[in-house]
Amino acid sequence: MNKFQELANIAINHDEITIRRYQESDFTELDEIFDKDFFTWFFTSYDSCQEFVAEKMADYAKENLVMLVIIDNKIGKIIGTSSLYEISFRHKRIEMGSSWLSKDYHGTHYNALAKYLLIDTLINKYGFNRIQWKTDALNDKSKNAMSKLGFVYEGTLHRHAITHTGRIRDSLIFAVTDTTWGEIGKVIQDRIAIKRK
Repeated sequence: MNKFQELANIAINHDEITIRRYQESDFTELDEIFDKDFFTWFFTSYDSCQEFVAEKMADYAKENLVMLVIIDNKIGKIIGTSSLYEISFRHKRIEMGSSWLSKDYHGTHYNALAKYLLIDTLINKYGFNRIQWKTDALNDKSKNAMSKLGFVYEGTLHRHAITHTGRIRDSLIFAVTDTTWGEIGKVIQDRIAIKRK
């Protein structure tokens, strides 16, 4: 089993949520919570969940991406998804993104909890030194969320990408490293506790 396959077998079991790789049998549940509104800030505008999944599975087949599902253990249902990509085992770095949660879970602690568990596992089990996120410079909601979780803003990639509307976007880079995780992990735990109230 190569390193990518080991990463693809990631499975996180917590009292509240389970995070694992997407399987074909997950499609129906994911489709039920799919909403085109989630993709305002994505590079691609997906007309259907099928389009979204097909793109991710094509990258998975090339060993470029691992698509994950997030399951609420209380109801045994998928509540969202996230992906791991830009993977370098040589340099021990990885990017997290293409994430969305069912609208019923917006504003809850589940987003912070999922990120906490994923980051902790990627650093402490898989040995990554760096986890990063990119977001559109105009996406204030995403910027604020990352700042509240304690992620470190590292700079702006100017004229970095072209969105599905044709707009040339600047992308902001946020990151967590193995050396900053102890401090940032506490910030996220505090955020989870606040959101649980």
